[in-house]
Amino acid sequence: MLMSLYNEFKSSIKSPDTEEKLDLILYRPVGFLIAKMAQNFKMTPSMLSLLGLYSGLQASYYYLQIENKLAMFLAGFYLVVSGIFDSADGQLARISNQSTEMGLILDGICDSIVTIAIYMACIWPYFLKQNYSFGIIVILSLYLHSCQCAILDFYHREYLYFGYGKIADDIYWNPSLDDGIKNIQNSATIKEKILNKLRLSWIRKQHYFTSRTDTQRLAMRKLLLNSSFDDREKFMEIYKRHNLWLLPLWRLIGVNAHTVLIIFFMLIHRFDLYLINFDLIIFNVIIFILGLVQKASDKKLFQELNI
Repeated sequence: MLMSLYNEFKSSIKSPDTEEKLDLILYRPVGFLIAKMAQNFKMTPSMLSLLGLYSGLQASYYYLQIENKLAMFLAGFYLVVSGIFDSADGQLARISNQSTEMGLILDGICDSIVTIAIYMACIWPYFLKQNYSFGIIVILSLYLHSCQCAILDFYHREYLYFGYGKIADDIYWNPSLDDGIKNIQNSATIKEKILNKLRLSWIRKQHYFTSRTDTQRLAMRKLLLNSSFDDREKFMEIYKRHNLWLLPLWRLIGVNAHTVLIIFFMLIHRFDLYLINFDLIIFNVIIFILGLVQKASDKKLFQELNI
């Protein structure tokens, strides 16, 4: 019984290689319990995504009460709860075989709404002081925050696809810009078209910040899909060798880092220091340096794969 539950938990996470320590300690275990309960109540992953959105909006509501210490702790609590539901929706999708591209897009949109709401609540005291010029910093920070999450998501999905062999239904395939446009054109409903349009802006950011071309990625994809089982295993081993060591470095700009920093800087009432020092400077320096390292690593990868 326990072993069966543990095996199901392992199947609920994307891969051990792409998980952060905080995810494995907190978000994934608690998210799995929520996913199991949701499965028993016939809930869908999208319902959990919306509960994550609600929790994030609750956090933003409490962050408006900057002078209330209890409100700051409650805001941090709801921000973590939002992250747990964000983990649980994907885990439910995997254990119940409900993973869809539209579900992934909805999950991303809910995350974006939560981020915007949190930022707007946290900078409200600065607007009360009539420091409207600070709004420019906030807008730029929000955009860069989105770019940071997009490039991390790109390399995580690349690893899951090429290094971990999650190729079924192309759920983890990073679409090209042409793919994104075609998805909009082929949308069956208005809702689907809106979601695909929002996804296209995410794809643009990823393609802007990665040095990998669509030609190189398509060549890798062809090599992976057309290989025999043994050759496929060899391909994935080569990809892991060139990319696994870089994943922890990319995760330095991940959601968990942002969450911990926001909670800390709001507790000391200095959200402005978080925006300027991390969103505007430190995280972007990390992206620049890692981009150069990733490009050099990819060059060796493509040479070994004869691409």
